[in-house]
Amino acid sequence: MKWFILFVGIVVLCFVVALVLGWVGGAGGLGRPTSSLSHEPLPDGDLHDEDLDQLRFDVTFRGYRMSQVDGVLERLRRELREKDEHIAFLRATTAEEPTPEPAEPHDTPQA
Repeated sequence: MKWFILFVGIVVLCFVVALVLGWVGGAGGLGRPTSSLSHEPLPDGDLHDEDLDQLRFDVTFRGYRMSQVDGVLERLRRELREKDEHIAFLRATTAEEPTPEPAEPHDTPQA
């Protein structure tokens, strides 16, 4: 029984010391997080294969940063929608224009 009381006393003492050190040294909790982010957003303008090859997301406790992934997906969705609209416009324009018929050779007088 004597050892149990001594053990409980040491545990309580360690808890109190940790609490005091946290209260005095912490000054309100954790400091501001430092930024070691490696994510660079997609460039403005046209996208190329190299832009997607170089794309990296920051890894967090449960996976990638959702805001970064959501931003890239929204950008790709917008780019694809614009390309689809452009393709539909080009197809409609091509369908409206009559295809030129090959010119028939003219009979030229031989000298």
